[in-house]
Amino acid sequence: MTLHSLLPLIALLLNVLLVAVTLVRNPGSRLNRVFAYFVTGMAVWNMGSFMLRQAPNEATATFWEIVIHAGVVVLPAFYYHFVLIFLESTTQHRSSLVIAYLLAAFFSVVNMSGSPLFMRGVTRTYWGWAPVTGLLYAPYVLYLNFFLIYGLSRLVRASEGVESSFRRNRATLILLGTLVSLAGGVIDFARFVLVRFVPAADLVYPMGIPANIVFALMLGTSIVRYRLFDVNVAVKKGAIYLVLWGVLTSVIVLAEQYADWEQLNPLWVILPLGFIMTLLVSPLGQRLETVVERLMFSRRRGCYETLLDLSQRMGMILDFGLLMETLVHGLVRGVPLTHCSLMIYDAARNAFVVYRDETNIGEGAAVNSIAMESPVVQWLNQTGRLLVKEEVKLNPEIAEYFETAEGELEEIHAALIVPLKIENKLTGILLVGEKLSGEIFDGQELEVLTVLANQVAISLENARLYEELAASNAQLMQASRLKSQFLASMSHELRTPLNSIIGFSKVLLNRLDGDLTERQETYIRSVHNSGTHLLQLINGILDFSRIEAGKLEMMSEEVDLHELIDECIESSMPLARGKQLKLEKNVPLELPRLVADRTKVKQILLNLLSNAIKFTAQGRVFVSVQAEAEAVHVKVSDTGMGIRTEDLARLFEPFQQLDNPVTRAAGGTGLGLAISKKFVELHGGRIWADSRENAGSTFHFTLPLN
Repeated sequence: MTLHSLLPLIALLLNVLLVAVTLVRNPGSRLNRVFAYFVTGMAVWNMGSFMLRQAPNEATATFWEIVIHAGVVVLPAFYYHFVLIFLESTTQHRSSLVIAYLLAAFFSVVNMSGSPLFMRGVTRTYWGWAPVTGLLYAPYVLYLNFFLIYGLSRLVRASEGVESSFRRNRATLILLGTLVSLAGGVIDFARFVLVRFVPAADLVYPMGIPANIVFALMLGTSIVRYRLFDVNVAVKKGAIYLVLWGVLTSVIVLAEQYADWEQLNPLWVILPLGFIMTLLVSPLGQRLETVVERLMFSRRRGCYETLLDLSQRMGMILDFGLLMETLVHGLVRGVPLTHCSLMIYDAARNAFVVYRDETNIGEGAAVNSIAMESPVVQWLNQTGRLLVKEEVKLNPEIAEYFETAEGELEEIHAALIVPLKIENKLTGILLVGEKLSGEIFDGQELEVLTVLANQVAISLENARLYEELAASNAQLMQASRLKSQFLASMSHELRTPLNSIIGFSKVLLNRLDGDLTERQETYIRSVHNSGTHLLQLINGILDFSRIEAGKLEMMSEEVDLHELIDECIESSMPLARGKQLKLEKNVPLELPRLVADRTKVKQILLNLLSNAIKFTAQGRVFVSVQAEAEAVHVKVSDTGMGIRTEDLARLFEPFQQLDNPVTRAAGGTGLGLAISKKFVELHGGRIWADSRENAGSTFHFTLPLN
């Protein structure tokens, strides 16, 4: 058993698989059914060829030749019918189709009858049994090739006027398959004729079955796959690799002529070939392939890069009008396209309305609005999938959905209908026209376009929200000022009764009016501590609200930093009780004259010292001062738990607290550092922090000398 004898069996199995896949995918399609009949004929042909190559004698071989021709005779009629259905022109060419089927029936009867007018028997050749032809065999071959060529010509003429690139791409696939089949037939026919004059022609391999394997695969692919690869690109790439193969083969042939292979060291061949192979698979080889693709397929790469560029730009635009203009203009000019339209949902009309469109040629999408209850909108909303219009007739799932809405779909002049969907809500529709280059959108480009659509949906929603926020910004600012004024007023009103609570609880704790029981002292101390804590919170809110309301006054005076730092350390000592902690300072004796608001500088230092003590269990807290050219630089360092890098950015934001057990236990408003920052900035200085987790922190602030 050789590969030559097994090849028809392989082709037979492929035919059976093609019939099954085609009918399972879309049994209701006339195109699929006719293709199934066509492939069944090829299956009969391949089965007969397999048995013929095993035939032990002339009688058996003659029988299987009749079986082979029973399958082949019907192929031209089925192929022609397939092409007419594909072109949707069966009605216009009904008479020629009837003639094709009548001729198929005639030659089938002649063949099955075993008439010597058709075939007079068989003869042995180099590759096996071959028919001995009769008078009607030449008209049969003429009929066979005529309808293949006629169907091919109909396909070529019709393809020139087809607007859809996807449809043209499918037609190209069928056309190439037909050409391969005809090439195989020409080779076999030429071999059959020439063998009478040139006996060596009998050695040429019969290409009928291999050619028709390719033929059936191409026709099947054109109707089974909904999204095809770009056939033109595949042909161009095939041509490039064929040229490279030809060059390499020529070099080897020339080398063989001029080199003595027997005397040549194999390393002189192995090493250069190994170097070339390594170069091709290396990054340099990949860059070389990229350069070739840029030169040969620059328009296709331009489309892909345009989609990627637009996807990146969409996230940076917040103006609604500019966003729509950038998208539509970028697609039409960048890809480029025949036209493109962006439709946005209009609640007043309960429809998607064209907000922006642009055309290079033609009338554009030809629709101004699509109603919300439209099947097109409903399908996009339910599936969220990009719709290739040409898929509707091929994909049974989509075809069934749009069965009652074909007219409405045809009114939309677009190659692609792309949903702009966010959070299960369809907010827009993008109608994309054909490429001006005539190429299709391949699978990779469709994926990038889907990503772009998702980005556009998010960006449109962000732009809409931004416009709404901008419209109400003045009201929000006024409300913020009123809030700050209210907080300042309320904080002041709350401090009066709190001072009384704290003062009288202090009197009771000092036993000025008599002794207390242990339980009473516990209760009153709790009241005193809680009141003091609440007063600190209110003071922080009052200070911050005064800053926001613009009512904070600055009192400038000459400040002695030695005295001020000593006061702050003294005041912070109680916070360090119970901890193995040292409070230290390093202040130069000679400092330049500093004019500042002493109270606010003191509050800054107290805030930083209290934080340092709070987050340091043991070690030291260190205050240092350094005189600079135009400012005094103050540092408060500790050896505590430190701060995570990601938390440093929000450290000085109001109402922000770090997420750790110490912060949660201590409580507070998260205003201490925010207020300190405001106070430093009011002096014209700046404040910042350096820290590493579990390695302590250093807070810096500067106070200008002028």
